[in-house]
Amino acid sequence: MAEWIVIIGFVQALFGILIFISKRPRHLCFTFLTIWLSIIAVFLGAQLLPFEVVNYFKPGIFPLIFLFGPLLYFYVSSLTIEDFKLKLNHFWHIIPLILISIHRSTINAVSVSSSSILTENPPFIYNKIYFILLIISTFIYWIFSVKLILIHRKNIPFYFSNYTSKNTLNWLIFVVLIFLLFFVAQLFVSSFEKVFDTNIIKFPILFTNLTIFTFIMVFFGINQSVIYNSKKQNREKIIGNTEAKYSNSALNKKQIEVLNNTVFSYLKSKKPFLNPEYSLQMMAEDLSISRQKLSQTFNIGKQKNFYKIINEFRIEEVKQMINNPDFNHFSVLGIAFECGFNSKTSFNRIFKEETGHTPTSYKKSESILIT
Repeated sequence: MAEWIVIIGFVQALFGILIFISKRPRHLCFTFLTIWLSIIAVFLGAQLLPFEVVNYFKPGIFPLIFLFGPLLYFYVSSLTIEDFKLKLNHFWHIIPLILISIHRSTINAVSVSSSSILTENPPFIYNKIYFILLIISTFIYWIFSVKLILIHRKNIPFYFSNYTSKNTLNWLIFVVLIFLLFFVAQLFVSSFEKVFDTNIIKFPILFTNLTIFTFIMVFFGINQSVIYNSKKQNREKIIGNTEAKYSNSALNKKQIEVLNNTVFSYLKSKKPFLNPEYSLQMMAEDLSISRQKLSQTFNIGKQKNFYKIINEFRIEEVKQMINNPDFNHFSVLGIAFECGFNSKTSFNRIFKEETGHTPTSYKKSESILIT
């Protein structure tokens, strides 16, 4: 059974590598996933060899697992930080890998798949120490990664018009939490077996963890698109005012007024908010106006964020369609989806905030007024 678990995980990792190598458009987040799955493939593949890697290469494969934490952090950073790039100061993240490799080169290192009974295999004590350090490392990186996700989620209303599974990254918090719990569970089981001199688990937990984790990451990673897919603007162009002399400075009242008129005229005439995936980046590209200027216009001119303004336009569109006999065959929720909402819960909440009524009660009141 143990061998089949390893084979399944190995094949899944290879499958994931092929997917993320060919993923388009290319982005750094897919590169991190590819490296991550490559390490898992190497680690699991080494277990299928007819010999122990440590017999020919003293550090073995085990130190590579210390890249899991950094790769998680880099993957989250590439999704939540726009234009994230690897820098020289990121090198310190691989120091644990280097130190463990050096240490294993100076001792009688044994494979992680060898006997964990210390009376039979005393050098395995070092593997236990490594594993504890690995859990600590993974936990620390998990904390930093979750912190990045939470900061990103606070910024969603400034860039996006809807909360979606792809921009909230709820799945990633769940996945890394499960991954961390698996490792902690393995440490607990290992300690329990040692204290009570028993063997309650008949299959290799580490390999099982990696196999399950690989499946989950491939499944969710395929569906996760790039969050900040910005394009560099070569020019600053404001409809009705082509000057760009204030591109790097705060906007004055006159400039904000001009941008307000431009933006709101565009929203009323083009109705881009009907697209549930509409974002600040899309508006910036449509109007050839920098996101910085648009944000200043909303935050200073209207004291509102992008999410609030776009959904106000959507609510007005919903109200117009409710009052239009041509849409009587639509349900209120159907109208909401036509107007760019992607969630019944968020629609009901926003509608009541804007009108003081639930969508259903508003429709009934409007029907009474019409009759």
